[in-house]
Amino acid sequence: MGNRIQFLALVLVLSAQASYCIPRAEGHSSPDDSASTLAFVFDVTGSMYDDLKQVIDGASRILEKTLNRRTRPIRNFVLVPFHDPDIGPVSITTDPKKFQRDLQDLFVQGGGDCPEMSVGAIKRALEVSLPGSFIYVFTDARAKDYRLKRDVLQLVQLRQSQVVFVLTGDCGDRTQPGYRAYEEIAATSSGQIFHLDKQQVNEVLKWVEETVQAMKVHLLSSDHEHAQEHTWDLPLDPSLKEVTVSLSGPAPTIQLTDPLGQIVGEHQGLTELLNIPNSARVVNLKNPRPGAWTLKVGCAGRHTLRVTGVSNLDFRAGFSSVPVAHFNQTRERPIKGLPTHVLLKCTGLSPPGLISRMELVSTGGRPLRTLPVALPPDGGSRGLWGVPEFRSPSQSFFMKACGHDANGFPFQRLSSVSYTHIIPVPPAVSMPPVVRGFYLQPVELVCVVESDVPVRLTFARDGHTLRQDTHLQSSGKAWWEIPSASGRDEGFYECVAHSSAGTGRAVTQLIVREPPPVLRAAVNVSVPVGGAAVLRCEVEGSMRYNLTWLRSGRVLAQRPGRIRQRPDGSLEIGAVATQDAGPYQCVATNTHGDSRNTVWLLVPEAPRVVVQPPSQSFTLGSEVTLSCSASGAPPPKISWTHGHTPITSSYRMGVSEHGTLTIRHAAAEDSGNYTCIATNDAGTASQSSYLTFAEKPRVSAVRSPVQVESGGDATLQCSASGNPPPLIHWYKGDLDLGEVVFAEQDVERGVLRIRGVQELDAGQYTCVASNDAGTTSAHLTLEVGVAPQFSESPLDVSVDVGDNVTLLCGARGVPVPMVTWRRADGRVLPTKPSGSLGNDLQLASRALHIQKPPLLAQVAPVITTVIGQSLTIPCMLLDGVPLPERVWTHNGKEVDVSSRVFLRSDGSLHVEKATAEDSGIYVCTAINVAGSANISVSLEVHVPPEINPGPLHYIANEGAAISLSCIATGVPTPTLRWAKGRGPMPPQASPLHWDHEGQLHLPNPRVEDAGVYVCTASSPAGYASREVQLTVNTKPKIAGADERQKPVKMAAEVGSEVILPCEVEGSPPPQVTWSRNGHPIPPVTAWFSVLPSGSLKISDVRVIDSKHYTCSAANPAGNVSLTYSLQVQAKPRIQVGPSVLKAVIGQAVVLPCVVQGEPRPEVTWYHEGRALPHERTHTHTIAAVTHAHRGTYRCVAKNSAGEESIHTTLEVLEAPHFEENGEVIIERVAHSPVTIPCPARAQRKKNNQPQGLSTQETWAAPRRRHGPHIAGDMGLTMQETWAAHCRRHGPHHAGDMGLTAQQTWASPCRRHGPYHAGDMAITTQDTWDSPLRRHGPHHVGDMGLTMQETWDSQRKKHGPHCAADMGLTAQENRASARRRDRPLHAGHTGFSTQET
Repeated sequence: MGNRIQFLALVLVLSAQASYCIPRAEGHSSPDDSASTLAFVFDVTGSMYDDLKQVIDGASRILEKTLNRRTRPIRNFVLVPFHDPDIGPVSITTDPKKFQRDLQDLFVQGGGDCPEMSVGAIKRALEVSLPGSFIYVFTDARAKDYRLKRDVLQLVQLRQSQVVFVLTGDCGDRTQPGYRAYEEIAATSSGQIFHLDKQQVNEVLKWVEETVQAMKVHLLSSDHEHAQEHTWDLPLDPSLKEVTVSLSGPAPTIQLTDPLGQIVGEHQGLTELLNIPNSARVVNLKNPRPGAWTLKVGCAGRHTLRVTGVSNLDFRAGFSSVPVAHFNQTRERPIKGLPTHVLLKCTGLSPPGLISRMELVSTGGRPLRTLPVALPPDGGSRGLWGVPEFRSPSQSFFMKACGHDANGFPFQRLSSVSYTHIIPVPPAVSMPPVVRGFYLQPVELVCVVESDVPVRLTFARDGHTLRQDTHLQSSGKAWWEIPSASGRDEGFYECVAHSSAGTGRAVTQLIVREPPPVLRAAVNVSVPVGGAAVLRCEVEGSMRYNLTWLRSGRVLAQRPGRIRQRPDGSLEIGAVATQDAGPYQCVATNTHGDSRNTVWLLVPEAPRVVVQPPSQSFTLGSEVTLSCSASGAPPPKISWTHGHTPITSSYRMGVSEHGTLTIRHAAAEDSGNYTCIATNDAGTASQSSYLTFAEKPRVSAVRSPVQVESGGDATLQCSASGNPPPLIHWYKGDLDLGEVVFAEQDVERGVLRIRGVQELDAGQYTCVASNDAGTTSAHLTLEVGVAPQFSESPLDVSVDVGDNVTLLCGARGVPVPMVTWRRADGRVLPTKPSGSLGNDLQLASRALHIQKPPLLAQVAPVITTVIGQSLTIPCMLLDGVPLPERVWTHNGKEVDVSSRVFLRSDGSLHVEKATAEDSGIYVCTAINVAGSANISVSLEVHVPPEINPGPLHYIANEGAAISLSCIATGVPTPTLRWAKGRGPMPPQASPLHWDHEGQLHLPNPRVEDAGVYVCTASSPAGYASREVQLTVNTKPKIAGADERQKPVKMAAEVGSEVILPCEVEGSPPPQVTWSRNGHPIPPVTAWFSVLPSGSLKISDVRVIDSKHYTCSAANPAGNVSLTYSLQVQAKPRIQVGPSVLKAVIGQAVVLPCVVQGEPRPEVTWYHEGRALPHERTHTHTIAAVTHAHRGTYRCVAKNSAGEESIHTTLEVLEAPHFEENGEVIIERVAHSPVTIPCPARAQRKKNNQPQGLSTQETWAAPRRRHGPHIAGDMGLTMQETWAAHCRRHGPHHAGDMGLTAQQTWASPCRRHGPYHAGDMAITTQDTWDSPLRRHGPHHVGDMGLTMQETWDSQRKKHGPHCAADMGLTAQENRASARRRDRPLHAGHTGFSTQET
């Protein structure tokens, strides 16, 4: 069958090298294009409110910083909000101000959603961002759509962009796939995850300010799962302008050591950009010393490290399966199972700098493989470096380029992203389901294969291979060709592609049939306007067919007419017009199909040219542009001439493809006439524009000297040229003649008029011409003399024909006058001197002829006719010798005689079927040598009124002036009248006012002005009318709105529901929107909802809702707004304090009253019902307590929401004293009772009555069992008179016994065992109770209690080992009690409490 198989590689241009990869778009991935995108991906759930406020504030600083950099790194800005289940709308802008407005317009709502649709939002940001962009994700939830992670990772590797996560929450579980997806995205993109509190977002944004910049390069990246300390060698080259180290993880530590071995700190230029305890630390160093640095980092848990710099030295890596020479022949990732070749595109590295090796590095920073890089043949001048073939690792890896710069300094750069394999899939094979062929004609079966790996391609039919296998290295197209199809070729054909990833196949069915009619090649036809065109469509062979003609897809009628189909199938077009030009399609159809041919009809049309501007001025060195638009068929060719010289394109002059002439660096010689010439087959057309060179004025005197008679008026004139036209001022010497009263000057015409000239006015005058280009002057002289007078006047004479005649004329004057003779028609006659003066006129023989000027009969000055009628304008000649010639003019132009307008034999002008254009002034002029005469006739051609089309429906806004248009034409000008409605105007209706142009003015339309208005135009020639409809929109009105627009104050209690009314009226119904402090409120949110009436309902009002709420209603008629000032109130709440305070006389006392409430409550203190003076703070202070201060104090807090009060009782105590000294020595018989008196007294009142003291009440401070022999049970009994009673004492109880009493304190030890030995000192201040109850036998040691105001510090039911030093320090308004301590509370126990 002679079949053969052919293959064509798709995209890869049959190049063996280029066929192993998909070419990358160089414009989308060029590394030296530093412009990137700043993208914020923001979670707009309600819990992100604080984050949003900080991001809005931080964004302005970021934008200001980046826009002020010398190299701007940001080209556009992207904002992607997300809130489950929605993502968007996405905002993309190059305007930083709009980006800030979009941020401010974000409205957080809802809450509690965890996880969120964050990965999809990141994917959307990557899709719309430029390569090498900065993407920051703000959320407090893990990802819900983490299954999109693979797509995001592929986009990261394609875009080479960095993704940084700012997390203020993660749903509490970092082992979930939704959180691990964040880690993978950050690791792949060289980004990081920062875990923050809500208040720390602003700190990260300050770091973003510094990191968003151009020429950012990556030096080191490592991720670690566990707590470790690492040391890294870090070569820094001179091109690095700064270095940033970012460590994210718990308890981060960073230490940098310079090449001299010194640790770099703040004094050496190290700047801390971010320090969040237990989360992240970022440091920056400007202009580091080149050389080998050491970086030591440590973290207490999972952490990530990123080291970046700012430098123009960087690289990008492209992958291919075979070596390639061009970077756009590489792809972004290697293919699994195929050899990997890498082409590095390096910037900022010039010879003799070189890349010596390439390292494959794991995400943990561990080297996986080192590959040598050979010096390219060009020495690296092109910036392309090839890496030899290798097998790429199965895990994710970074690429690190190492080498030396041109000065020999070592450098290293890391790829901006990590790389993973492209996993091949089985080849995708496609063929059309059916292929239709024709008998004895070639047929091609096309098979398209898409594959990342080499494929083996086979064509088969009915299970039989048609030919040997063919190999393709990747995607491609192949076809099976049958040179001459027949019936036995019909059937099913299969294309099978085999690869290492699998097999793909496709099947097509071949159907062979008779061919449709075959058309011969079409011949285009060109016919002039008005001619006849025949378009032919010829079918080869003798098969039957039907032939139809189409134009623009529409079948042309075959019936006779201007366009008809002839019996032979050709198309005939008679009286061709320009609109007939274009393509015509003939369709030949039979049962086997159809064939089509297109025949073009060309109708040549003469060009038409318009040149703009028609004239123009220019100055030296400027650029001049003249546009030339031309139309015609075929499209004309445009050329320009300057004068008669064709213009050719040069450095200074050029003609664009659209015909625009541009003259650069214009000079004076460029002025003149420029002509645009348009030429096509139908003819030529041209139009000109004149260029004028703006120059310094040139001025000259029109006449000098100027002679004028004394006492007469003198006129001096100068003419000036220049561009712009100069102004002319006059001077005589230094005198400005524009300031004198006897002279008048016309500065535009250059004329000076002097009234009543005197002899002293004679002399030299100067005219000064000035414009923007400069100043020029000229001089002329004024001579004052005597006007000529005739001394002998000519007399009338009669002579015979043929005689000579002399006409005498004598004149005198100073200076001597010159006499000139003129005929009556103004013609100057030559004179022959006669006498001394030579003023006589002598006429030779036969020079005098008899002549009569023309005389015309008068006619009516105005002739009236109606359009379409014929008329004759007479011009009757009554006299004139010789016979005058008659000429007609129409509006100053000679009448163009035609078949419709022509001259009759009697000289009258006949106009056939008058038109409106025939109106005007007709002048018939009769001329002969003796003179001329004319008559003037005004022809009025009356045209019935006609109202021009215009709007039929007007919509006015209430109170806004509107005009209804009614423009009518007609001759004479019709009279216009307006009426409202079709009937007569009501008597009480206000009159209508319209101007002379027919505009009906309604200065203040109201609702009652709506309706139908009728405009009527009338004239002697007829009338016309037109109706228009007027609709009046009424302005919105809000019930209760104040025209002064003062905010309406409203109050609400916390937690209540508030409805802010906004009931609106207007036509059309206004649209109601609400805003809070200027920011729009969505119609429905978690707390806000707009009711159908337009009112705003706020549920669960909070204090932060105290803001201004504005209801805005707008329709086309206007807008109105009503502002509410909502004040959310909270009743006062007073923090509970002690109900009783005790103080010693003279002591300072502070009575607290801690109050909360909205608005701020007013606090008043009362003592026993009497109001106390107000103090600056809410507390009441008594500098020195006396007995008068005791009693009940009440603190009352009030605001508009209510009031609350608390009571505090102040007890005033007096220090104890001894009434008398006791006996110094007491002697008793052994084993008898002893009473040791202690006559101590103090003043203490209870219920306003003096009270005694007992050991159970507020007094006890004995010193017991002094000395080594007092151990044991002494059996001391304390009595109210403070006597220590000793029972069963023996001789060894002798000794000194001292009793110390302190004020108002009880510190008893109850149920003490025999071992409560030691010094127990209780020092108390101001109303404290610190008892120790149920002590065990081992409460040994020094126990010191320090009590301060209003505190209760009790230790109850202590265990036996509460020994050691126990110090209680208590401050205002706290309770610090430890009860039922366990037995092992031994040691130092300290309680420290602070206010509230």
